[in-house]
Amino acid sequence: MKTNKLSFINLLPPRGEVGRGAIWLFLELVVITVVAWVVVDPAVVNLYYMNQPVGYDSDRLVLAEVTRIYDTDGTNSSVAIERVNEFLPRFAEKLKATDDVENVYGYEYPYSTISHRYGSQRLICLEHDTIGIYSITFCEGWHFFETYGLRTLPGSPSAEELSELTRTSRQVVLSESAAKAIFGTTEGVVGRSITEPGQGENTPEPMTVAGVVEDVQHERFGSTRSTLYTPTQVDYYTKYLVLRLRKGVKPARYVNEHAGDVMALAKTPFMRISKIMPYEDSLLADDLQDGLPQETNMNLALAFFFLVNLSLAVIGTVWLQAKRRTEECGVRRAFGATKVRLLLSFLAEGALMATVAVVIGCIIYLNYAHSGYETQGGFETFNMYTSQLNMPPLSDLTWVDHFWPHFLIVSGVVYIIILCTVLIGTTIPALKIINTRITESLREE
Repeated sequence: MKTNKLSFINLLPPRGEVGRGAIWLFLELVVITVVAWVVVDPAVVNLYYMNQPVGYDSDRLVLAEVTRIYDTDGTNSSVAIERVNEFLPRFAEKLKATDDVENVYGYEYPYSTISHRYGSQRLICLEHDTIGIYSITFCEGWHFFETYGLRTLPGSPSAEELSELTRTSRQVVLSESAAKAIFGTTEGVVGRSITEPGQGENTPEPMTVAGVVEDVQHERFGSTRSTLYTPTQVDYYTKYLVLRLRKGVKPARYVNEHAGDVMALAKTPFMRISKIMPYEDSLLADDLQDGLPQETNMNLALAFFFLVNLSLAVIGTVWLQAKRRTEECGVRRAFGATKVRLLLSFLAEGALMATVAVVIGCIIYLNYAHSGYETQGGFETFNMYTSQLNMPPLSDLTWVDHFWPHFLIVSGVVYIIILCTVLIGTTIPALKIINTRITESLREE
């Protein structure tokens, strides 16, 4: 009895019909899967890192570099430092009085600011262990939290109040992830104490948690989020000013329109502003110095080049295979097979072949990836790309840092890429063959 029902089994070609061309394509896809892992893995990881939200208003910040001017004999260096120290707070207030600037933060040392390159680590005592926390010291009285736009969690004081903390108060601020790493929660954390490890009489005094703020991304190519913010003395050697612009003001436009005025306003016999730029440009410059954007661009370029050549290789192989099946398609059409049915038959064959090839290729790469697997202190190391610049607390680790999630996610991406390429590469010659006249198809040898 004739039926129009279409099943996946009916779409598959009869045994032995695939031929040598299909076998060659299958082996080719297995090799391509292994190569795809090498090429796609770093591209996927870097794209994941780059698309993570930084957590603070980097797109509303401008960085100004301060240069102190000394006498040629250096005898008045201390006087210059004192004058700069007196002048900068007044200068910051003048900037805040303008229409475009909302807040200003001043610092010298890189670890006194939020950046993906700088920072140190401090050990915090847990009940039966210690944990390393990313540490940032912020200059007291310089509106650190408001300038960067760090948001406090419910139950914590405002950003303005946290910026007023002093070093002598022994109060600190935790990020959301740091609070979870130390206490297991963010609720009821304010007012609790944390201690650092010590020896004998040198044990440091406990520190009180004054507030908890949302996580920020310090490293563009890392997952560290657990952060301890500690107030420090007013910086007498300020080298940088961070300007937080008001909503709607673009840093690039502000620099183009007002850089000259800001430099003129700051020009004195003992200091000047030598450079002013959007804050994100300074982060990019640091990335370029580390070679990270070049590495990422190279990975993406290799992935694109690989995809183009993969498509060409698959289309070429499928085309040769399909040419040999022109007569077969003519016969099947002569017996009533529709063009849609023939196209689905080609696509189903290609999908099945791609699926089996990717599974075998991933199993081959799995043996290599797992050959470098080991755990040290809870951290997993393996032969896959992670780009982790600093080892964060275990609670900060993402799928990139764990073997099986990493392997399965990238394998899924590789499968989707190869499957789509095979289906597209199969559709092009298949459409040409099934649209060929039956009489012409039957004459093909």
